[in-house]
Amino acid sequence: MMLWKRLRKSILVAGLIGLSSTATAAIDGNAGLDLSLSNDTANVGLYSLRETPQELTNLGIDFMFNNDGDRVLDLFGSIARKGLMGNQNLELGLKGKVFYLDEDKDGNNGYGLMLGALGRYWLPTSVPSAIAAEYIYAPSIVTFGDADNAYEFNVRAEMRILPSAVAYIGFRQFQVKFPKTGYHEVDGNAHIGVRIAFY
Repeated sequence: MMLWKRLRKSILVAGLIGLSSTATAAIDGNAGLDLSLSNDTANVGLYSLRETPQELTNLGIDFMFNNDGDRVLDLFGSIARKGLMGNQNLELGLKGKVFYLDEDKDGNNGYGLMLGALGRYWLPTSVPSAIAAEYIYAPSIVTFGDADNAYEFNVRAEMRILPSAVAYIGFRQFQVKFPKTGYHEVDGNAHIGVRIAFY
């Protein structure tokens, strides 16, 4: 049993190493601030984005909190390819996230490795605008503490309002399952936000 627990934690460490390996590529790009707000939640993040004609590499850290007193800290990394399926407006990629949740109501906490996919489609508009979505999941094998599994789903509409700023409106669903209390919803709200790049 101890060997199995060590193996699971080794998988989590491997995920951290994989995320950190994107830092070398991302650090050559621009850093920025990502802020989103809803009636019940707030998310503040820092990111480093590198863009080439073929791909986007992003690395960042987020802190989210809600009215229930929950707090989430995460480190994420993603890579997306441009022009897939013969469409220059389409970006598709993979995302990984290591998260830690301190849940207030029942005193639970959990952490783990989430993996999933993301996509963005740039609309043919005069002002650069896009529709983006992502889904990431942490199965039981790489989820620890009091948690059993977790998932996060995001969808949003984006518009570049300044050369260095993108405003967006979207919806985020983030739930963590605890064996004793079932699924706990950290976020399930529409939100508005802005990403500001520091050149």
